[in-house]
Amino acid sequence: MAIVSAIKDFMGSLVAHNYTELPEKIQAGLNKYLKDDEEILLTLLDYRAIYKAPKFIDSNTFFNSWFVLTNHRIIIARNSSTFKRFRDIPLSDITQIFYELDNTEPRISIATPGKEDVIEFMKAASAHCKGLEKEIDSAIENAKSRKLHAGKNDFVLCNKCGSQVLSESKYCSECGSRLNAF
Repeated sequence: MAIVSAIKDFMGSLVAHNYTELPEKIQAGLNKYLKDDEEILLTLLDYRAIYKAPKFIDSNTFFNSWFVLTNHRIIIARNSSTFKRFRDIPLSDITQIFYELDNTEPRISIATPGKEDVIEFMKAASAHCKGLEKEIDSAIENAKSRKLHAGKNDFVLCNKCGSQVLSESKYCSECGSRLNAF
């Protein structure tokens, strides 16, 4: 019964052509997940998010998810009845980004050390991709500038995966684990 309801909710969002506004329950969960100084810059429904990890076994693909750009990271959230994170990509870790935002198959390829993410948008949402390149590039530039100004003492290591995370973070940007509050 829950599966049927979730499918109906998803199909309803497609019929309404709501490609840029997060559903209420996903928005509420995302708001709890964000850091205190983090703000949402853009949201866009995508067709497919592909995570290519260093180990093939860790790679994954998720269909019909939300691309969420904040001033700190890109969050790929599943399009479900509540907020469920699929992937976090810290903006300051992005080494290369390729845009293919034409009208046929809009796509973004994001490279971070040892990893690659490919986000493909629906053709019907291509009109919402106009200006996306400029918005993402600006957010990346601001995040990298902030990181340069942050001192080394502003970082902690995640207890679960060992990633270096800003000390004011509530969650690890790589694995999503809650960080210990000291």
